[in-house]
Amino acid sequence: MKYPSQQRAIASVIAATRKEADLSQRQLAAKLRVTSNWVQRVESLERRVDVAEFIAIARALKVDPLLMLSKAMRASG
Repeated sequence: MKYPSQQRAIASVIAATRKEADLSQRQLAAKLRVTSNWVQRVESLERRVDVAEFIAIARALKVDPLLMLSKAMRASG
């Protein structure tokens, strides 16, 4: 995997933010109009997200995408 620490940080921030929003993977998936398996694969590092997907996830979670990215950048060192 290319950039493993950054990918782990992004997946971790997505999962943590989802949990802070008190949403299940299934609920987030419904907001994104994807399968719950898609969300599970993102959070478990089986699937990478592109920038547009990251922004859509943040918006579905009602969080500023830049705030989420900033958290991921701090976490990845």
